[in-house]
Amino acid sequence: MKKLLTMTMFALTGLTLSLNILASTDVVLDNANTNINDRKSLQNGANLFMNYCSGCHSISFMRYNRIGKDLFLNDFVESYQQAKANLSADKTLNVADLQALSNAVDVQVNSAEQVEKLLDKLSDNEIGKNLKKATDKMVEKDLMFNADKIGSPITSSMSKVGAIKWFGTTPPDLSLVARSKGTDWIYTYLRSFYADKSRPFGVNNHVLANASMPDVLWELKKNKSTEDFDSVVRDITNFLDYVGEPAKLVRVDLGYKVLGFLFILFILAYLLKKEYWKDVKYGKWKAKK
Repeated sequence: MKKLLTMTMFALTGLTLSLNILASTDVVLDNANTNINDRKSLQNGANLFMNYCSGCHSISFMRYNRIGKDLFLNDFVESYQQAKANLSADKTLNVADLQALSNAVDVQVNSAEQVEKLLDKLSDNEIGKNLKKATDKMVEKDLMFNADKIGSPITSSMSKVGAIKWFGTTPPDLSLVARSKGTDWIYTYLRSFYADKSRPFGVNNHVLANASMPDVLWELKKNKSTEDFDSVVRDITNFLDYVGEPAKLVRVDLGYKVLGFLFILFILAYLLKKEYWKDVKYGKWKAKK
């Protein structure tokens, strides 16, 4: 049995080394330093992807309403809660407060008295549905360019025939690119375009030589500082990391909580063990010689 386990471990180690060699590249990848818990970064990344990337690339494993729920709904909820707190404290409601309360009641309101009457008629569940509806409307307005239904997968508007005509190939679906290549690869790739007149679009890439993709972010690169442009690319990379595994938003946070719980449990278990062994070594359960 031990021999079998040893052979299995060696086989797995060899396989891991082989995969690492195959996945290696001569290009040194920069650290993307993304943070999937940075909601503002994810929101900006979503906007950037939809405006600069979704015309050619699909992320068909993701749906528009899922992006709204995961990345934007909390903003609507927090704005409503703040506006409601101001309403309860008899503070003057500003334009943002009135809009947040309008989203909650699904009617445009202009005064505190009007809001209070409408809120009294709605349950928390109904308010939650209205806030979700407002989120979907925002997604439809700002992020949906290639579909007409909020529950649609996010697909490119470019046909296969058009893609082959323009690029010579079909642009890949990017749903899992962060999981297959890693965030450092995406971050470095998007920052590694350089002028090359021999290529159809006049650019080449240090990470992926002879890439068919044009430098779609060239205008941002031209008009922004290096630091700001790196931040733009980091936000797109962060968004693609989320797209590859949306559950990571919950999983990572839950993982820290579970580890914290296990650490506390370990301390309590250790103290309990010491208490038990006092009786075993020195107390009534002491072994007789």
